[in-house]
Amino acid sequence: MLPSEPLSFEQVLADERRETGALGVEPGEDASAPAALCISGGGIRSATFALGAVQGLAGQGLLERFHYLSTVSGGGYLGGLLSAWAHRAGGIDEVAARLRPGAPAAGPGEADPVGHLREYNSYLSPRRGAFSSDTWTLVATVLRNVLLNWLVLLPVLLLAAMLPRLYLSVLAFPEQLFRKVLFANGAPDYAAPQLNAVSDSLWVHEVLPVASALLFAYALFNILRYLPGVGGRDHGRNQFLVNVLSPLAGSVLTFLAFDSLFFLGDNFTDYSQLPSVVLWTVVPAVSAWIAFLLFHRRPLRERFRLLFGPLSLSIPFLAAGTGAAAWITTNYVLWSPDPAADVTWAEYVTIGPPLILFGFFLGAVLFGGLSSRFLSDRDREWMARAVGNVLLAAVGWLAVAGMVLVVPRWALDREWIDGVLAVVGSASAAVSAIGGWLGSGSGEGRKGGALGRWLVAKIAPLLFVASLAAGLAILTDVLLLAVGRLPGLGGISSLQVLSADGAPVGWRQHYEVLHFSSPLLLVAVTLALALLTWVAARFININTFSLHGMYRDRLVRAYLGASNPERSAHGFTGFAAGDDLPIAELATQAGSSAGPESPPSRQPLHVVNLTLNLVAPGRLAWQQRKAASFTVTPLAAGSRELGYRPAESYGGGITLGTAVAISGAAASPSMGYHSSPLVSFIMTLFNARLGAWLGNPGPAGAGTWREAGPRSAVRSLVKEALGLTSDRSEYVYLSDGGHFENLGLYEMVARRCRFIVVLDGGCDPEFAYDDLGGALRKIRIDLGVPIEFEDRLMRPLRERSGRCAVASIRYSAVDPAAPDGTLVYVKPMLLGTEPPDVASYAAAHPDFPHQGTGDQWFDESQTESYRMLGLTTIEEICRGFEGGGFDDLHRHLESVYLEGEGRSTPPSPSAPLTTA
Repeated sequence: MLPSEPLSFEQVLADERRETGALGVEPGEDASAPAALCISGGGIRSATFALGAVQGLAGQGLLERFHYLSTVSGGGYLGGLLSAWAHRAGGIDEVAARLRPGAPAAGPGEADPVGHLREYNSYLSPRRGAFSSDTWTLVATVLRNVLLNWLVLLPVLLLAAMLPRLYLSVLAFPEQLFRKVLFANGAPDYAAPQLNAVSDSLWVHEVLPVASALLFAYALFNILRYLPGVGGRDHGRNQFLVNVLSPLAGSVLTFLAFDSLFFLGDNFTDYSQLPSVVLWTVVPAVSAWIAFLLFHRRPLRERFRLLFGPLSLSIPFLAAGTGAAAWITTNYVLWSPDPAADVTWAEYVTIGPPLILFGFFLGAVLFGGLSSRFLSDRDREWMARAVGNVLLAAVGWLAVAGMVLVVPRWALDREWIDGVLAVVGSASAAVSAIGGWLGSGSGEGRKGGALGRWLVAKIAPLLFVASLAAGLAILTDVLLLAVGRLPGLGGISSLQVLSADGAPVGWRQHYEVLHFSSPLLLVAVTLALALLTWVAARFININTFSLHGMYRDRLVRAYLGASNPERSAHGFTGFAAGDDLPIAELATQAGSSAGPESPPSRQPLHVVNLTLNLVAPGRLAWQQRKAASFTVTPLAAGSRELGYRPAESYGGGITLGTAVAISGAAASPSMGYHSSPLVSFIMTLFNARLGAWLGNPGPAGAGTWREAGPRSAVRSLVKEALGLTSDRSEYVYLSDGGHFENLGLYEMVARRCRFIVVLDGGCDPEFAYDDLGGALRKIRIDLGVPIEFEDRLMRPLRERSGRCAVASIRYSAVDPAAPDGTLVYVKPMLLGTEPPDVASYAAAHPDFPHQGTGDQWFDESQTESYRMLGLTTIEEICRGFEGGGFDDLHRHLESVYLEGEGRSTPPSPSAPLTTA
């Protein structure tokens, strides 16, 4: 029976301790604090270095002593191999026996995992070359997924681009309906009597002005309710958007529609009267003030005091500022006695609403000044935040409407600009997407000059978004013209896009398409796009048809399939159905075949570290990290903040391959600390998405946590593209564990592991220790546990004269009764003691052993060099180690590192400590 509520971390930890057999495994050591091996992110580079290191640990008799195996990203490649191998072989002791240096080769019919890895060291496309079927399969898969992704996303973008058009078509409707009368003499005649049919209609004469006034009154009523010193009603940002900003914007849009449609025919006038427009805003404002006083729960005497106080004077001024801006906009922006100074409908729709909203800002300034003796600092802060949101909405409208309505004409009026837009858009998209991918790699953000990084991060995404918006607007023009000319529809004059003189409009005549597209045509196309969006989003699984599926299948073939003794690969595709396995099965294996005294086969328990993306976080302190830790183990999946769900049912029964692939999802629109809204949008558009959407394991996902992906793709894709991922929706976006913490150390400290070995294979050519510093910082902040490196134990690594450093994990800082732990931090480096073949490879490749993570196509010499460096690293660290448990290894390391200091005993707790 599955639990109905999420499991707590304490429940999960108790289950893990029981399943790993951590209690009493090593006599003489603290049974309540197990040992862990952490393998960092870094793609195939980290996995291959770790392969040699694990062989070294097996040779020292240490591999089978770890209770936990914590992996991140590329470390998960090797972790997946070890877990699947241990599952199939009957225990980690069997694996260790095969991994020890000098172990006999695999016999006939036996799996040879290390040999299999050599075959698939270029795991994405094992057979390389321009004419390789693997290469073109990869190309075809990526293109297929991009096209399917566009089938969902492009209709959504076109729908968004239709909204300003629909509004413009309402304002310009008389020109489209009465074009022959209106343009009979060339210049438009807005006094033509035929236009009375529009200006005197019920909708224009009654509905629009009443709706505008009611919306304005409703917005002001809620402003008064929410002001801390007036109504004092508590609320969040969403309530402000729904009850204040949305009705205020709706009031502005309906007023502009009324103004544009009312002053036609007999009602036509060059200028409207300022008092009448100001009255339009003051009357609703005063009505809102009176309604507030009537319905507010303050005592009657206090309400009378408010009525005759400064607010009664300030509120009309707030409304008057908005009304004055509306009068200036409608009289001096839309209309001018000089025809050459007239703006087009596209320009008016773009700048009109922001101008009136700016008038609201000026009115709010007057409101704050006149009521300063009554309002407190809390009220002024609230008004500043409210007006800030209004200004943000104005700028957003200006940007979107400008790109959709105005920029395309500027582009199409210049013959040479078409090619430039295509080149700029393509180049900036490539630079943004690739820059977002590479920038997410550990330690790789410093590569290249500052100017280049700034161009990638700021300019290229903006250029691409502007080019894309112009391109979508032009595509919409083409679509509208094509629909209007479809056989069977061409005879319907209201659906044809014809100019003022009745001639067909061409696709390069952007303003004419805007002005003369009927609302009926626009509504028909909008509904068709909405239907296409619904169908595509309903049936196209965004997890299946992202890069995630392609990436997962190739990782499974290379690493999990390596230990499959009955592997039967398909003759054409090369994939085998039995390579992957549900991760929950790793916890259900019976005891080890080596005897009752050996560790249980579920040891070490594999903790796959993922990142829960919180690009739109609820916690202010997490605005920089934009992420939280998320783990998948054979027992449970989830996070401490949200809770955990049983792994056997989470995500439809999440597999080991799926967990490892998500943990290695370096290329992702949401990348924790590395997230950028513009880059997120571009990477989503081009399907550079290795992460996955899965059900929220917390209460918000009570109905979704068992599902393998979202039922409909639209909401998830929009959140991903706009950088709105959070932990409050029913689905969460999971990506590379390195987007939160790249060593796998954080979760092991949370589990109070007493002895932790970290294999840091991240790309760090400058030895800046970014991943270590980030892990120490998060552990100290979140868990309260400082990790301290005694100077003598850190110096060899800092001076690059030793391959590891030793630190104390100060659990006693949060629990005085808890024993402190030990961290052994291992870093790949060249010391001149490497085997000749490794030294030869290093001489030919100066960036070894920190070659870029973008290189996921290792050749034989590269694979062997990293493997041998890992093996050499552990053998040198353990040289002179006579065997035993982790306490024995700790004493050995301290004696070796302190030998040159004339010390025979470990440093005292009072010795000066430094952190990396």
